[in-house]
Amino acid sequence: MKVPTHKILLTLFLGLFATAFAAVGQCDTTAQYARTYLGDDFISDGQSYRALLYDDQVAEFHTTLFGGSKYRIVSFSGREKGQLIFSLYDQEDNLLFSNEGHENSPHWDFEVEESLDCRLEARLDQVKQSSGCVVLLIGFER
Repeated sequence: MKVPTHKILLTLFLGLFATAFAAVGQCDTTAQYARTYLGDDFISDGQSYRALLYDDQVAEFHTTLFGGSKYRIVSFSGREKGQLIFSLYDQEDNLLFSNEGHENSPHWDFEVEESLDCRLEARLDQVKQSSGCVVLLIGFER
């Protein structure tokens, strides 16, 4: 018996829609865990930097940090801390910080003397997690 093409396409579409919906839900849950690390002393910049990563993929985000401010970067993937490696680079590709040498700490506090355009990179720690939603939050001190 031959299955009509429109039924195959509908089944494929519904499967893709369900997968996308589940990924969004996973990212929302991950973002809730990440928000707890901002604490009461930091206010979110209003952005939620998110990506769905597999294997050795790297997510890249760009932002501007303003001089004279204290910031906290929060990184999270899954429900346990330490599964995500993030690095902060300046506009000349100089590494400013990586949590990899700090047991993949889920947050880092720092001050910026002068305004800075920068790039954040995030990748999964392949030993702990091979795929998932990554969430980075940037907060500034109240």
